[in-house]
Amino acid sequence: MKKLIYILLIAFPLTWFSCTNELDRYWEDPSKYTPQPDEVVSGLFTHMQKTRFWLEDYGEWYWLLNYSIFEMPQVTALVPYSESFINHFASDDYGDLDKYVYTANGNTYGRFSRFYTDLTNYGLIRDEIKELEKYGNPTDDVVIYLRLATILKNVVALQTVDLFNSIPYFEAFNGSQAVFFPQYDDPMEIYKSVIEEYKTIAAELPGIYDKMSTGAKKTFETQDLFFKGNINKWVQYINSQNLNACVRVSGVAEEYVKPYITEAIKNLPTEDLTFTSPYLNECRVGSSGDGGIIQRGRYENYYQMAIPDVIMTRMNRGGDEFDINEDDPRLPTIGIGFTPDGTTDRVEYYGVSMDCERLRTQRINLPVGEGRRWNVTIPLDPTPGISHSNVVYPSQPMDVMVQSCMWTYYNPVTYVLSEMPLRIVSQAETDLLLAEVALKNLASTGKTAGVHINDAVKHSTDYWYMMNHAPNYAGTMSNATQAIVTPDKPSAVIIGNYANKIQSEFDAASGVEDKMEILMQQKYIHLNISGAYELFAELRRTRHPKLEPITCIIPAKSLINQTMMLERFTLPPSERANNFEQYSKVMEDDKWGKPIFWVPQSKISETYFRPAAIKPALP
Repeated sequence: MKKLIYILLIAFPLTWFSCTNELDRYWEDPSKYTPQPDEVVSGLFTHMQKTRFWLEDYGEWYWLLNYSIFEMPQVTALVPYSESFINHFASDDYGDLDKYVYTANGNTYGRFSRFYTDLTNYGLIRDEIKELEKYGNPTDDVVIYLRLATILKNVVALQTVDLFNSIPYFEAFNGSQAVFFPQYDDPMEIYKSVIEEYKTIAAELPGIYDKMSTGAKKTFETQDLFFKGNINKWVQYINSQNLNACVRVSGVAEEYVKPYITEAIKNLPTEDLTFTSPYLNECRVGSSGDGGIIQRGRYENYYQMAIPDVIMTRMNRGGDEFDINEDDPRLPTIGIGFTPDGTTDRVEYYGVSMDCERLRTQRINLPVGEGRRWNVTIPLDPTPGISHSNVVYPSQPMDVMVQSCMWTYYNPVTYVLSEMPLRIVSQAETDLLLAEVALKNLASTGKTAGVHINDAVKHSTDYWYMMNHAPNYAGTMSNATQAIVTPDKPSAVIIGNYANKIQSEFDAASGVEDKMEILMQQKYIHLNISGAYELFAELRRTRHPKLEPITCIIPAKSLINQTMMLERFTLPPSERANNFEQYSKVMEDDKWGKPIFWVPQSKISETYFRPAAIKPALP
């Protein structure tokens, strides 16, 4: 036992553990202190919560936004397609995905291997508890960590299936049993196994917690970064993940998921579940070294963060000028407004288009300060003394930002210059899943789909004002700018009126598909760039919301939009090289244009794109 613990300490740096400073100091010299099994297991669990899947680190978001690589924000039209993105399609058989070969080592590509490497602690926790049981040692104080580690592992497993389809699952994490070349498993069987484990663990967690000693519960409160030992929040989170998993596969396994949905909706989150990153100081602009999380990556590629019309036209619903009584009350927290005179008298928001024919008319050289301009992929900046070839970065004062960013970017105070909590799951996400459940009669939710949509708008508004009002380091700014970038939350009447408007449009829509278009528009608005991976899955599953057509900037060439959406990521070349015997069994399906198993047959031939840009080209 002591040997196993010593190996664990060597393999996992002490900074990954969240014990007291005194223990950390002792652990640096195992000859002076041998930690108890509960300390080892709890530390391994805490590190699982700190992996990039929840922290969303700096490097991940740097590459997610980098213009030269296919990544989720561009593929899902959450940011404008870059010239490089369009040129890929223009030069590769006009979007013939079966012939497409992508060799860059992108961030999304690496998610396959990171599922296994970053979550190794799951296997170590499992093996440590097996050792305890083998020698007759009590496990009541530590088994909870195995159950929760299983949950974290399963959440990421399904995310990995959603990207790659067949993956090694049932034989994975068994290196200690000499299983080094695991087989690829049927993705539907993986989903079913996870769904059943979700239900089982959610039901047994309270009883497991009750058996823990008082001291072990205290340790659990310290080690649990997400919920500080609140077992009911864990149950609610697991149920929310089961609801999501069941809805994801409902188009191909409707009858199977219905009883699981009915069980899951009995105890869902009643508040936004978030947590504060332990690495906030490393994400700020100007931080040194390789550290940092999501905000730093967004800052360094901020020029990619313009808000597209697929979101903007559904929020700023009339003219460019924002009207709190007509437009989406979330817009000032999600986007940064432009004011030509430094006041709040006229605050405008402009989306960008994926239609190069429209953008062509906006690339003209108007005098500084007049009209809207577009310079290939980044906006011109009318502020004297600042380069007209680069977007203003959030290192500039916010007064400069609101008078210079004439295209609407994601609000830097919310997304870049803040200590915004990290999302585990939000109420609005659950509301939108329940809306789909009610719409498609998958279970009785006690409300109509329209009422769930209404709830989603209200909860999403609460969520984004909470995020926008997190502590920030945006610096000194005028009162007018403060009102634009960190606005006061509107009254409940204004929010309620807007939620009623969206519900009315949803209720009036004819048929399931028209209603799903509105539902998914709301999911796009709520999750936006922060939920890029989730929206990539939902877009492929539902084919909603419809995206703008992508037109080519290369003269005399056109693109076939119907073939231009990635259906999945192919498995890394290392799988062919290192695990060919097993890989060869799924090789024929390993293609960019091969839909994930949960896409209903009726959806496979349905286009992702609108027939024309949402807004027409300017005269």
